[in-house]
Amino acid sequence: MGLGAFADFTGTYEVAGSEGYEEYLESIGLATDARKDLASPEQILTITQEGDHYTFKTTGPARTIVSQFTLGQEFVESPYGEPVKGIARRDGIRIILQQKNATAGFESTTVFSIDEEGIDMHLYGPNNTVAKRRYKRRT
Repeated sequence: MGLGAFADFTGTYEVAGSEGYEEYLESIGLATDARKDLASPEQILTITQEGDHYTFKTTGPARTIVSQFTLGQEFVESPYGEPVKGIARRDGIRIILQQKNATAGFESTTVFSIDEEGIDMHLYGPNNTVAKRRYKRRT
């Protein structure tokens, strides 16, 4: 797979490592059981793309979360209960999601960067919380 400005994110990925991920999940107000499931190393990330529309499906031991968005268009999702508004953009080998939880009063940014081996997910949340999760490509 060549990594030009139009790198293909489509595929299935498994967790290869995390730094500060549980702390990030706590900073956005997730309950202990949800944090445990989402921080599990058994998580599988499946990404599909149709033009500018993406679906990110995260499957863990106890729950599956599906996020869908079209680049440049506002979207609303409720992955953890409360609705979150967001917008996504593409910058070469990166997809950048900027989200706002109006109810809880915080903003977060998630940056997915792809390389030949997999995806790095960098998360920036409330109170300067930063986390990183690495996914290696399965398919």
